[in-house]
Amino acid sequence: MADFFRFENRTIISGSLVMETPVSVGSRTSLMPAGSDLPVIKTPEGLPFIPGSSLKGVIRAHTERLLRTLDAMGKNHNGEKLWACDPLDEKARCIIAKCCGSCEGCRNGECCDNCRRCKSCMVERSSQNGFLNDEKFTQEIWACSCTACRLFGSQWLASRVAFVDSMLSNGDELLKLTEIRDGVGIERDLGSAKKGVKYDYEVVPAGARFEIKIIVENAEDWEIGLLLLSLKAMERGELPIGGKTTRGLGWGKLVDLKVQRVDTSGLLEYLQSGSVQIFEPSKFIDAFVKSLQ
Repeated sequence: MADFFRFENRTIISGSLVMETPVSVGSRTSLMPAGSDLPVIKTPEGLPFIPGSSLKGVIRAHTERLLRTLDAMGKNHNGEKLWACDPLDEKARCIIAKCCGSCEGCRNGECCDNCRRCKSCMVERSSQNGFLNDEKFTQEIWACSCTACRLFGSQWLASRVAFVDSMLSNGDELLKLTEIRDGVGIERDLGSAKKGVKYDYEVVPAGARFEIKIIVENAEDWEIGLLLLSLKAMERGELPIGGKTTRGLGWGKLVDLKVQRVDTSGLLEYLQSGSVQIFEPSKFIDAFVKSLQ
């Protein structure tokens, strides 16, 4: 189980996402009188960027697909199941909020078939004399959490992966920071344009370069390898980001991928000077692939 209470290691994954097509990462409706119906999100200085939450959503969804496929193939990590729950479906989550009407007072873990993965029952089982045993509760949460939730977090478990907002790094090289495109609503039954439904939307043009930075805390080598395998799809230009991807927007390639790491042996030097070790991504990917059984 990952230790959340002390420093074991920190892995920093960085690179640049170079857009081969325009990208649309939407914001709320513009408040400007002549603004776009669907503007892109920008900094207070007016520079477009990709929120870390958008990047995390794309990478997590792809990682979950990989885990479900590996699970269907019967693959596991050193005898431990590799799997991903459905975080958007309460009943299909690896941990549910409440299993039945007998959660309160549940001590033996047998109030119903879903008792083992019920958060409310875990609290009851981990409490004594009105006090919650944090360590026991965390162990129960960890034991029931799927591989994806253990890495990316859930309602009950903190994420060990942080995605920094990706800032535009080559704005001076672009003719325009953003462009406005027209769109029309489609009549699904007829397959034609719907009358009276015309709108415009804002995009960042092709050629834009966004700096990617991902920070992973207290992860094992194979977990970093799993994350890097997902990023491989982005390196090949197979993982779009933003909205309207089926219309051709949001396609780019991740370049200049770099993996840096510090563990407890180099912690003091890292705190003093920021010194880290640089590793080839293949080191971690090989660790994951070789651990599969």
